[in-house]
Amino acid sequence: MSDVISARTPGQIASEINLIKEQSGQMLLVNAVEIGRRLTEAKKLVPHGEWINWLKESVSYSRSTAARLMKTYREYGPKLTSPDGEDSSNVAALHHLGYMQGLILFGVPDEEREQFMADNGVETMSARELQQTVKERKQASEENDQNSEASPGTAKIQEPWNGLETGKQQELERAAEPIPVVTKVIMPKPVRPAESVHPDSERYDTQYAMHRDNILNAYAELLKTLVALDRTDPVKKERNRKEALKIATNMATTLKEYPPRIKTNLKIHGNTTLP
Repeated sequence: MSDVISARTPGQIASEINLIKEQSGQMLLVNAVEIGRRLTEAKKLVPHGEWINWLKESVSYSRSTAARLMKTYREYGPKLTSPDGEDSSNVAALHHLGYMQGLILFGVPDEEREQFMADNGVETMSARELQQTVKERKQASEENDQNSEASPGTAKIQEPWNGLETGKQQELERAAEPIPVVTKVIMPKPVRPAESVHPDSERYDTQYAMHRDNILNAYAELLKTLVALDRTDPVKKERNRKEALKIATNMATTLKEYPPRIKTNLKIHGNTTLP
């Protein structure tokens, strides 16, 4: 598909980007690729010298964030959209990765990335675990190079995404741009049954996973908001904390047994004989 579609305008593209952002409680890699594709398209249409202002006013992105998203599209877009890769387990895993995980995987050379993902089960890792695994791989590779070339010294280890140095992950997490850090639950790899119990089972299970991830992301953002509110208005923070606790407690109580068992008003006494 061509990046530039006739009769499209930067305003239309901005509306599409903002819609994807609103629909993505958690910024998944596939969402980032779609946004990166549209940013690449928009950059060709926005007049020269107006790109930074367009980003700020239309989609609330900084130039560095837009650059990372466009790089995400260049790195992963061809794989996610290629019909030849639909049956690949590694391509399927890309659909479950978060945006931050995709950035971290920039630290693995493209020609080695698929094997790295297969060997480490990347889709079940948190961003922090993945970052550490990529660092260890890089350190091991540098040690092997030093042993083979007998070169002294150890190269400085940097964060493995787009040239960001050590410590920048925390800065990215605190950024006020609408790309939240992925909060991921480490789940065991699913074992697909030989036969589905119901034809709609897979569809509902997918919907459940989507809603679960949205809840987790919203919960993480709620905690960040309470921390920020505690610094500005502790009274309101405490009021909101109590309200959130009440909501979470009611949710937990409801989920202890759901759907609830069907209740009946029929009472059977000891000596009662049913007809």
